[in-house]
Amino acid sequence: MKKAVLDAGIHSEERPEPGKPEGDHGRASGVWGFSDESGRVRMNLVAALVMILLFSGFCVTSYFMPSANAWPTKYGSCSGSGCHVLTDPNATITTAINGVVGTSVTVAAGGTFEVDWKVTNVTNAAGGQVGVGVEINLPTGWGLAKGTTNSPAIPGWNAVWDAADGVPAGWATANSYSTASESPNSPVGYTINFDTTAWDTGTRNAAYDNATAGKDLDGIADNMGTDAIVTVPAGTAAGTYSIVVLGVGHDSAKSHVEQAITVTVTSGGGGDTTKPVVSAGFAATTPSLSKTITVSGFSATDNTGVTGYMITTSATAPLAGDAGWVATAPTSYTVAADGSYTLYPWAKDAAGNVSAVYGSPVAVFVDSTKPVVSAGFAATTPSLSRTITVSGFAATDANGVTGYMITTSATAPLAGDAGWLGTAPTNYTVASDGSFTLYPWAKDTYGNVSAVYGSPVAVVVDTVKPTVSSTVPVNGATSTTLNGTVTLNFSENVNCTTVTTSTVTISPAVTWTRTSCSGTQAVFTPSGQANSTSYTVTVGAAVADTAGNTLAASYPFSYTTSAPAPNNAPGTPASLTQYKSDGTTLLTRGLYTNLTTLIFKGTVTDPDSDTVKLDIELADVGAAFTGTPTCSSTLVTSGTTAATTCSGIANGRFKWQARATDSKGLSGSWTQY
Repeated sequence: MKKAVLDAGIHSEERPEPGKPEGDHGRASGVWGFSDESGRVRMNLVAALVMILLFSGFCVTSYFMPSANAWPTKYGSCSGSGCHVLTDPNATITTAINGVVGTSVTVAAGGTFEVDWKVTNVTNAAGGQVGVGVEINLPTGWGLAKGTTNSPAIPGWNAVWDAADGVPAGWATANSYSTASESPNSPVGYTINFDTTAWDTGTRNAAYDNATAGKDLDGIADNMGTDAIVTVPAGTAAGTYSIVVLGVGHDSAKSHVEQAITVTVTSGGGGDTTKPVVSAGFAATTPSLSKTITVSGFSATDNTGVTGYMITTSATAPLAGDAGWVATAPTSYTVAADGSYTLYPWAKDAAGNVSAVYGSPVAVFVDSTKPVVSAGFAATTPSLSRTITVSGFAATDANGVTGYMITTSATAPLAGDAGWLGTAPTNYTVASDGSFTLYPWAKDTYGNVSAVYGSPVAVVVDTVKPTVSSTVPVNGATSTTLNGTVTLNFSENVNCTTVTTSTVTISPAVTWTRTSCSGTQAVFTPSGQANSTSYTVTVGAAVADTAGNTLAASYPFSYTTSAPAPNNAPGTPASLTQYKSDGTTLLTRGLYTNLTTLIFKGTVTDPDSDTVKLDIELADVGAAFTGTPTCSSTLVTSGTTAATTCSGIANGRFKWQARATDSKGLSGSWTQY
């Protein structure tokens, strides 16, 4: 077995012409080594004969020896005494088998497996040596192909390198693998070359990794990776084999880092070739309202036992070494997006045999997208009917809205519940009056129900009309206070803008004022009413409650004002006196005066406690009294002194008399003074 290494440094190195020795970089310590010193040639020939005898005598053909003869590159050789012989002390290498980080794999003869590996710090970037080469060494006859995009669990992998995962144009497509024809002296070494114009470092086929935009994926020097699919030839004997992956570059000198991978081949040499059989009955939920599709009835049989199960959406059988096999039959399968899929069940056995394509794959339609109720849903509130008017109910869905529903709960209805309608409703009926929150819902063809609506509508339903529950005065009341207030009490809160002197009237008409209105009560005050008169107050049908319900009919009621109280005449004024115009200088009766203005005072009383005024009549002493007052005081409280001023008295001899008159206009008897 031989290893192939890519000379990956960006450095000056002479290369021999084809078929000629390479000098200090010759093939030392290998069968095909050359030297300018004849002694070394003889030693190498002896070594070669010894190696031939060892291989012939012990027939070591089933295992790969990591330290086999030569480590050739595409253009030169690197052995234990030259080229990239140094094991890089700073470098690391990470490997993944079929997407899982590890260094071993079990595969049946004739099967395949994928190896991904990442090399870090294998070059001396500070010294300007930034090229990195990668290599895989395989047993003779094993196959190699470009890897796939399988996102292995190697940290940072997709940011570094994946031959089919976003690599710049020209790199991924030119990925190639050197073969025995390119290195005829080393038929078992493969160098993974990146040999396009933009990426070559000349004839060495090394890839740049220099933290330069456009020159690598991660933008960090000394960080590279690759992937490859290895095929184990059919008929390979069962046993344990080794392959080696490595990275070559420069530390302080030409160096490398390598990782051996143990390959356990099963059922080699014509063992188990019987494929498992997937049993009939494989089924899947369709339509599926989730991208994780529920499957059932997945079982399989095999002559030696089923060791793996897988579901794919392709009729092409997966490889036994592919990622994704599980030890027990799965009960679900997850897709990345909504759409139509055909699910194929597969089984494999320990020998790596994979079942034939299933004869009845299951077609599944996945629709995990809920309908969306559009903004604008509205409802009439307050509603005077238990059938609430709604508007603006609309919804959208990629596969079509097939049902509409309104509920008073934030919990989504089930697609199979009763009450779904084929078109958006324009009303919703409740069983009683009260407060409700309306939620609109939509469902699609496959049974997805929309999420709870973000702006549900609060509605108050009030179908009860208000009534006049009581009045003051009550209907038919008599002897009510003249111009007393009228109070209306309603069965519920009223809209005071509807309780006015236009909707609440009084007859016969008097001055009529609404003095207050709040909640369930309104108060009106009349003025100008007459005694012993019947008045009718009518509460009109336009009076409404706060929801807008109006009285079923107008409401009239009547009351009668009280009769006038009996009135008694005031008493005779007492303590009658006369004063000069200053009101304080007493003027004695029978004297003469030249004053034209006199003031008369007296105490006036009324048995009904009405207010009283003092009336004075002046008359010539020779004439009779007429009973008509010459002057009168203002009304004063009964039992107090009243004073009146008489002006314009002419010359002559006068007599005078006095009386009291109450506020109702009833006068007492005259008394002379």
